[in-house]
Amino acid sequence: MNIGIDIRGLATKSRTGVGNYIFNVLKNIAQVDKVNNYYLLSSGSKKIKKLIKKELKNIYKTNNNFYHLHLRISNKILNLILLLKIGPTLTKLFPVKLDLFWLPNINFYKFDKKTPVLLTIHDLSFLHSKNFYSLKRKIWHYLVNIRQLVTKADKIITVSQNTRRDIMKFFLTDRQKIKVIYPGIEVFKINRRKAQEITSGYNLKKKYYIYIGTLEPRKNILSIIKGFDKYHKEYPETELLIIGGKGWLYRDILRKIKNRKYIRDLGYINTSEKAALYYLSQGLIWPSFYEGFGFPLLEATYYNIPVISSYKTSLPEIIKDQGLYVDPFNSAEIYQMLKMLTEDKELRKSLITSAQDFKIFTWKQQVKEIINYFKDVKKNSN
Repeated sequence: MNIGIDIRGLATKSRTGVGNYIFNVLKNIAQVDKVNNYYLLSSGSKKIKKLIKKELKNIYKTNNNFYHLHLRISNKILNLILLLKIGPTLTKLFPVKLDLFWLPNINFYKFDKKTPVLLTIHDLSFLHSKNFYSLKRKIWHYLVNIRQLVTKADKIITVSQNTRRDIMKFFLTDRQKIKVIYPGIEVFKINRRKAQEITSGYNLKKKYYIYIGTLEPRKNILSIIKGFDKYHKEYPETELLIIGGKGWLYRDILRKIKNRKYIRDLGYINTSEKAALYYLSQGLIWPSFYEGFGFPLLEATYYNIPVISSYKTSLPEIIKDQGLYVDPFNSAEIYQMLKMLTEDKELRKSLITSAQDFKIFTWKQQVKEIINYFKDVKKNSN
């Protein structure tokens, strides 16, 4: 098959959820599929093209069934063209006839009647929790027309049962049209000596907890800080590390951190540093208000550390009995869980032990499922 894939989501220096999803799917497709041909579509400046080529250089170097089409036009202009339905469809721009086009996240797209479209929806937080988005993002989500994407796509992949339920609720979509394929996680194998070596420049305290994710209101970082404030009064030898790129209203979070010497903002870090900080930490605090999946929960479990999680949306589905659950609207519960993890040695020990047996999907397994679904979509469209 000739499969087109929209990789506009890779046009960023600091990959997060969706960018990591696209990158890891491509990397693993390249390892397991030498039969189908993949035509990758991106757009933007020469700088963006260079950035994406650098990200995918190992794929291009070792595979002759991957091709890259980059449109030298800004994403904003391309989005406007697609919104106004001017000019040819994206599928007409490829040098071959495509058997399938995959949108691995919601994006502007002009449909044609001949090419089947597979759409991945990670979450519907922009419909479910609109107050967590800036006016600019609200306008973007309105214009992208998610209802049209859901209606016109031949099939939909989603990353959790929770998101599937949301799609069915908001759009009355037939359950059979939506397939849940959980993502894998990207990990860096590490031991204590290596972790200590990698983190030597951070001047860490012996004990610390971590938050990993974008700095934005939806992630509920202010409640983490409030809960940790109370915890730190009783356990002053422990610090909190905030790790992640800057999102909407991040300054409010940084202002809160500024005068607290026991809370440190490390910004966006690379995979090996993240692995080392997970490995040496006391646990992950992640009481997000809304998530379609929740990669950090599984990453933390892979490194055998306890997880304090919100009980909202998809998170209990992903982490199951491995999580210590809190009400994200109640910072006192975060404090209580931190205190419990500190004082109840048997609880901590049991969570670390059970983490070692927790089933975590690998990208290679999940990508094989995605490839098989490509075949199903093509077969059912004939």
